[in-house]
Amino acid sequence: MNRLLTAAVAAASLWAAACSGSGSNVQPPPPTGKFGLASLNGTYAFTTSGEVFTGAAVNPMSRVGSFTADGKGGITGGIEDVNTSGVGTNLAIPITGGSYTVNQDGRGTLTLTLGQSSINFAFVLTSGSNGSIASDGLMIDETSPASSSAQSSTGSGNFILQNAASFGSTIPASNGTFVFDFSGLDGASPAGPDSIVGKFAVNNGVVSSGAEDENDSGNLPATPTPVTFTGTMAQDPLNTSTLASNGRGVAQLNGIQYVFYIVDGTRIRFISTTSGMLSGDAVLQPSAPANPSGSFAFVVAGSAPGGGVTRVGRFTITGSTMSNVLIDTNDAGSPALTNSATSTSVTMDAANPGRGVLVFTDPNHSGVPFTFVFYLSSATSGVIQEQSQSAANGAVDVADGSILAQTGTFSSSTITGTYGLNWSGISVQQGGTFPTQDEEDLLAQSSIMSLGLSGTADIFQFTNGVPRTDFGLGGTITLGGDGTGSGGQRNTMVINLNAASPINFVVYFANPQLALFAANDGSTNTRIVAGILKAQQ
Repeated sequence: MNRLLTAAVAAASLWAAACSGSGSNVQPPPPTGKFGLASLNGTYAFTTSGEVFTGAAVNPMSRVGSFTADGKGGITGGIEDVNTSGVGTNLAIPITGGSYTVNQDGRGTLTLTLGQSSINFAFVLTSGSNGSIASDGLMIDETSPASSSAQSSTGSGNFILQNAASFGSTIPASNGTFVFDFSGLDGASPAGPDSIVGKFAVNNGVVSSGAEDENDSGNLPATPTPVTFTGTMAQDPLNTSTLASNGRGVAQLNGIQYVFYIVDGTRIRFISTTSGMLSGDAVLQPSAPANPSGSFAFVVAGSAPGGGVTRVGRFTITGSTMSNVLIDTNDAGSPALTNSATSTSVTMDAANPGRGVLVFTDPNHSGVPFTFVFYLSSATSGVIQEQSQSAANGAVDVADGSILAQTGTFSSSTITGTYGLNWSGISVQQGGTFPTQDEEDLLAQSSIMSLGLSGTADIFQFTNGVPRTDFGLGGTITLGGDGTGSGGQRNTMVINLNAASPINFVVYFANPQLALFAANDGSTNTRIVAGILKAQQ
């Protein structure tokens, strides 16, 4: 899932305020597992989105890059591209070295050396639990003044093992039809929130059959209609060796220039270098997916007129209708529940296989219509964009994320084992004359037994400037009904952080190994965050 909350960050130190008082006493458990330095071995494509703080200026920032781990604790090379909205892009920055650690539980630290400076990350491996090489992991940027005199930065993201056979040497070897979700900020001044979802075909570097839906600061067509486009993907003429070594090249898609990193034949990572700050992944659509049918969970996050917004929920699709709609919304700190829907429709786009439009009305909220556009990469997964317009004031949210089929059964016996946990967004403190808000990213590894959580976490509340590491995390998951939400009963999760008040979430499971969640707290210190719970496999 992409981090999409783009609200500005105020210069305030919130960690002490948010976590003072008579909070929980949660101690980290001793690390256990089969992970070690050899678990991280190979070349990995990584991405994070968050904020960067330089002097008195705070700006949104996205990173995409590739690093090579030697399996022994060393980083032998790599490259990254950085887009900082309002400041510009830094392209093809060499990663000249670095180091990493891996604990038995899959938690670790990563330092990448960029010439005279360095950037620091925490990560949790989400594969390789059997002692094999990990293929992926979750990560947060926790570069602080202590490690970089020039700037501090934070953000959430992930990394995935790359397959060099998909790189090519002069033309990308990855061909096929790809579904994408690019989000962030447009190129206006001042910048506004932007989301682009769609699909394109690429063959020997020629992009064709492109179709996309854009929600740029709430500017939408009268009806959801895709824009068609063509483009190119090629070797970077200024850095000709990076395609063969790290899968890196340049692309033109519908007039916007991007840098891309090929993960393998099924996934490509992108970051824009013109027209604002957009980043995201394109995922292979192997064949035209069947029309969706069954139970689906989804999450979107982004910007609303009043601040950040998250929606997480589920619904059932049968033919051209939706049923069993259950959605939790956090709109700028105000929670709302949708537990019924009328005037539902599901319309598939025959001209663009896998593209569809969901429309329904929530009778609990003045009959406000909701509209979502989705593109399926398979019958069970895809990307989704909100295009809902408030009947009251015409305001449009800008949010997007993931849609996943619900499979398996959910119980204390199936939701068990060790998991990586990551959330990202903003923390808003309501005290005083004006509320202040702060970028927040949390990363943890936790064991789940009898729906109880016990683990270790890092958290970075950004403007405090210093991440807090290796502290205890506990909590509980409570399942409603059969756990799918189809009966209108929600799943909840309470997270206890050491020396902090309990934090409340709603959780929607796609399968026992993967859940989507969002904060549902109306307390003084409001979190507008969304995240994932992913099993270590």
